[in-house]
Amino acid sequence: MMSARAISAGFKQQAVQFFADPQWIIPSLISPFLLSMVMIFLSSGGTSIEGPLVLQAVLGGGVLGMWANSLFSSSTSVSFDRINGTFEPMLGSGTRIIYVLIGRSLWSTLIGLLNAFIVFAIAEVMFGAGLNVQNPILFFLALLMAMLSLSSVGLLISTLFVLTRKGGTVSSVLEYPIYVMSGALVPISMLPQWMQSVSLALAPTWGVDAIKYSALEGYEGMLGMSFITDVLMCLALSIIFIVSAYVVMLYVERKVLRDGTATRY
Repeated sequence: MMSARAISAGFKQQAVQFFADPQWIIPSLISPFLLSMVMIFLSSGGTSIEGPLVLQAVLGGGVLGMWANSLFSSSTSVSFDRINGTFEPMLGSGTRIIYVLIGRSLWSTLIGLLNAFIVFAIAEVMFGAGLNVQNPILFFLALLMAMLSLSSVGLLISTLFVLTRKGGTVSSVLEYPIYVMSGALVPISMLPQWMQSVSLALAPTWGVDAIKYSALEGYEGMLGMSFITDVLMCLALSIIFIVSAYVVMLYVERKVLRDGTATRY
């Protein structure tokens, strides 16, 4: 049975760590915001631009913020547990550690939403684009769904990082490729054919496309897919990632019990 208390504890712990360590502000808020502003200036030449273009830039920055948070927290949280000597006590607490990681992933992705709103507000003030979302209710729901999809990917990566001490290196390698393949920066139709196939296997790709459907008037959809298809595929792939993370963590727990230590990896 899922432990809401463990998820809440993981969420609170990640929040405290975020505010206690100022370095998280750079990948969480500053970097995605600067990227969004650069995209807007490059597209507009520094002049006034239309709402849909700003919205695309805001979307890209928001997704990058959510993904960067999820990925960096995934690569470092378990390492910090090992360094601080809290990983083994968590395993012996009687609560599945996967629930703690779920709470951490939710907090990290939630911070990305804050980044999207900050970029949205500043872009409106700087460019006066008069942003209009086509369907605000569907847009909000699609944004939450995209947050879930990013959390599910980050959760799977968190469990895999338990098996390696190179989590930081792997996260640096994965950050921008997955961000680009999600379609947040450019449409996946502009990517090489083999990369498009990988993109379709990522839950955030479908979440991003659902956001575009609900926000951009006249949007035709990724590869001709409908909004309902985006929603169903995003939810299905997110569930697959979450179940995969649970299975991996069961293997990790059995391995730790067999070896008698969590420090050998």
